[in-house]
Amino acid sequence: MIFQNLVDAQGMAAAVISVEKTKDGHYGDIRVVCANDMYKQIMGAGYHDGIIYSELVPKEPNFEDFCYRCAVLKQHIHAYVDTKAMGVWTDGTYIPLSPSLDKDNLCHFLFFFEFTTGPESEKLSKVSVETAPMVIQTCINLRGSENFYESMNTVISDIQKNTQSFCSCIIMIDKEKRKYAPLCSKFSTDEITIEDFFPYLSDDVVFSWEEMLKNHDDVIIKDEFDLMELEKINPVWAKSLRAAKVRNVILVPLSQGKKMFGVLFVTNFNEEKIVDLKEFVELTAFFLSSEIANNELMEKLEFLSNVDTLTGVKNRNSMNARIDWHINGNSLVRSPFGIIFTDLNGLKQCNDTGGHAAGDKLLKEAAAMLRKHFDDYEIYRSGGDEFVVIIPNCKKEDFDKKVTNLRSETGYGKPVCFAIGAEWGGDSNDIRRCMRVADEAMYADKTEFYRQHPEIVKR
Repeated sequence: MIFQNLVDAQGMAAAVISVEKTKDGHYGDIRVVCANDMYKQIMGAGYHDGIIYSELVPKEPNFEDFCYRCAVLKQHIHAYVDTKAMGVWTDGTYIPLSPSLDKDNLCHFLFFFEFTTGPESEKLSKVSVETAPMVIQTCINLRGSENFYESMNTVISDIQKNTQSFCSCIIMIDKEKRKYAPLCSKFSTDEITIEDFFPYLSDDVVFSWEEMLKNHDDVIIKDEFDLMELEKINPVWAKSLRAAKVRNVILVPLSQGKKMFGVLFVTNFNEEKIVDLKEFVELTAFFLSSEIANNELMEKLEFLSNVDTLTGVKNRNSMNARIDWHINGNSLVRSPFGIIFTDLNGLKQCNDTGGHAAGDKLLKEAAAMLRKHFDDYEIYRSGGDEFVVIIPNCKKEDFDKKVTNLRSETGYGKPVCFAIGAEWGGDSNDIRRCMRVADEAMYADKTEFYRQHPEIVKR
């Protein structure tokens, strides 16, 4: 009777909810013990005391986590979330009840809520004392630079710092064109970049996210238990997370209206602060969505997916597509053509002595050198310190002269020092052979360079 009196005294839809505490430290059934008339009217004729909550509304892992934290761990929680499965926003408050009211393995809390048809600024602004300064700083940084990409890099660095995460990243996604590309990322160590994790961001993984987020405001994997649950519904992503040594992750959609155009995710964060971090990341994603949409990033996805963002030249994906187009006859490299492979000498030594920033600077200088000599042609960053240049419609003597000029400016002791391999082909069917020969010649040149200069550390 005490529970019924408690919910009847509330001025909005309210219920007392029980959470079954299991021996392994997780939870079992979550039931609505009793509710007031307003709650019953919202839930409809199917309601009855003691009903499992998921018989009334769609099952929601984040809601279940909040129930457990409130009922079992006795945490007071407030959340204003996009309840996509019901097409509303839910302003919910979770209040733990005294342990003396718990029985056996059942723990209880008071839940009351109200729905809004869309996000309301007044409710969005009611964030916790811990979250508010972080969100305010993020909003300031969003507007703090005239350069959009600088703003994004600053914000993603803030997110990584505030979540104490290993990685924070924004990935743009165009489902219709089956393309995706990182917009910005920040790791807890400068020795790692998002490119190191490309093998784990396969098409199957990235394009599975939208389906998972369709009826949820986010996806949160907190621990091994959640990861095992993920394996049941998305084994491909679960396998990828394990391979990348990700122990926890928050994945939040970036969207305009009902269309998702990207995601914000953080990995290996401080799970002890999960409630505050969830609020911070979701609210930050809300503002990021608006800012990115305003800058028409979707129109630039083609650019992002084909250009190396550090050096500004085209990336390996673009190079592979270019060769495929040539071989398939869709867009031929006009013959005769020349292929140049280059590899930076001494990059590891530069990174070791000057840090990651010095290595990035050297890579940018290398790209600038190639633009100086081949700006009218196709330049690709094919790997960490490797670049490829394709020169179409070029006579052999002109090609040889271009290679000689490049060698003269990038030899030992120069600011940019390249190992170079080159091959010329007069037949359009020759491109793979030319690339193989140029690649082998480049590595032979690199081997000879380090033989002559053993004082320089190899990569």
